[in-house]
Amino acid sequence: MNEPATLFSVGDLVRIHGLISRPELNQTIGVVKSYHKTLQRYEIQPSRGSKSLAVKATNLSSDEFVKPSDDEFKTERAYNNVFLWPSPTTTTSGANNIIPIQCFGDCPSVDSPDEQDVYIQKKLGWESVDTLSGIEEDGREKATFLLLFDGLDKSSPKNFAAMKMASLVPKYKQESCSRYSGTIRGVAVLIYSPTKTTFFSGGIPGMDHMNNHVFLEANTNRRFTHQRLYDIIQFHYTERAAAQYRAHNDPMHRVSGGLPL
Repeated sequence: MNEPATLFSVGDLVRIHGLISRPELNQTIGVVKSYHKTLQRYEIQPSRGSKSLAVKATNLSSDEFVKPSDDEFKTERAYNNVFLWPSPTTTTSGANNIIPIQCFGDCPSVDSPDEQDVYIQKKLGWESVDTLSGIEEDGREKATFLLLFDGLDKSSPKNFAAMKMASLVPKYKQESCSRYSGTIRGVAVLIYSPTKTTFFSGGIPGMDHMNNHVFLEANTNRRFTHQRLYDIIQFHYTERAAAQYRAHNDPMHRVSGGLPL
């Protein structure tokens, strides 16, 4: 009896298990690219590497992953991160691409960077955790996210959604990330890391005003639904995003957050 092609859909995240011929792939996460009816296999793009796999449905599970059709996707505001996989359907950077995403509640925060790096490397098999700062949200004066990627990954598919976000970040921010070259491959991770607004006040002419300043703390306790994080990714495909990044492309704006000095 043929396995139904609708058991998993293109773009679904799945976990591989029970493989005998390739046991090293068991427990890895991949994305469904297509279903081959004659082979009764799903074509799976693993989290790392260029070669896709043909896997039976009995060796795949998706229960742990949240889909846009699930209530939790839109209602559970519990996450400070979102992992985004390369689109399985296209090699262009259009906003209508399927972008598989998943948040993980046990991912350490930016307050524990070493633990966070170990967590990501273990989950995704990264060689390196590279950080590009300056990712913004719609309508906010200050950047609120970091974009993490493996700058040593030279074989996985290009992550066009991550590349689109990175392309809008000011050049001086791009240059501060030594392994960012314009290309990001494999899974990328957005981590909530709000920046402070520095407001300089008082002082006398010259540099003395630098000694009298106030830090306006960002809300570090914000948490997001999958839907909100997906919307932040999609925002970067709009002209509104391009205009906002252009308006903020100023080192002093990055410090002051638009406040008058």
